[in-house]
Amino acid sequence: MARKTKEDAQKTRDQILDAAELVFYSKGFTLTTMSDIAEAAMLSRGAVYGHYKGKLEVAIAMVKRALDQVKPFQNDMALSPLLNLKQYCMQEIRSYIEPSSIQRVLFFLYIGINDTPDLLHLRYAWEKQRIVQIEKLLKDSIAIGELKLNDDFELISLYCQSIIEGVFSIVYFGNLPDTQRWQKAEQLCEFGLQRLYK
Repeated sequence: MARKTKEDAQKTRDQILDAAELVFYSKGFTLTTMSDIAEAAMLSRGAVYGHYKGKLEVAIAMVKRALDQVKPFQNDMALSPLLNLKQYCMQEIRSYIEPSSIQRVLFFLYIGINDTPDLLHLRYAWEKQRIVQIEKLLKDSIAIGELKLNDDFELISLYCQSIIEGVFSIVYFGNLPDTQRWQKAEQLCEFGLQRLYK
C-alpha cells in the first residue's frame, strides 16, 4: 500500500473538518459522535481516528481553522471611526448570519458546545478580538472628538457589543423578509450607534 503524502493527509483532515462542521452545526457537540463525522466525511472511523483522538479534538481543529480564515476588519480611511464602527458591526452580523463556514462554526460556538471548557475558551478568544476591535474604534473616535473622553468607556464598549448581538437576534431569529433584513440591520446599527454622538 502506498504511503500517504502530507498533501493527502491534509486533504483527509480537511474532509473530516468539513464534515464535522456540518454535523456539529446540526447536532451540537453532545449528540455528535465520531461515527457521525466519519459517515459525513465518507471515511471509515479508523481514518478519522487516525487524524484525531476524539470529537473534542476534531471540534477544536474545526473552530481554529474557521476562525483563522476570518479576515481582520479594515478601516475605511474615508470614514470616521464611528462610521467604521458601523461597518464593523455589520461585518460581524453578516458573519453570524450569512451561510458560510464561519457562520456554522460561530453558531456551534454559541449554541452547540454545552459549556465544554476548551470550546468556551475559543469562544472567549473570539469575543476578545471583537472587544479589542470595538475599543480601538472607540478610542479613535475619542481622539478626533466624536466621543467625549469622560464617557464611560467600558459601558460604551458593552453597548456596541449589545448592538451586534441584538441586531443579530432580530435579523436571524425574527421574521423579517429576506428582502428587508440587511436594510433593517443597517438601519438598526446606525440608529443604535447614533446614540453615541453628543
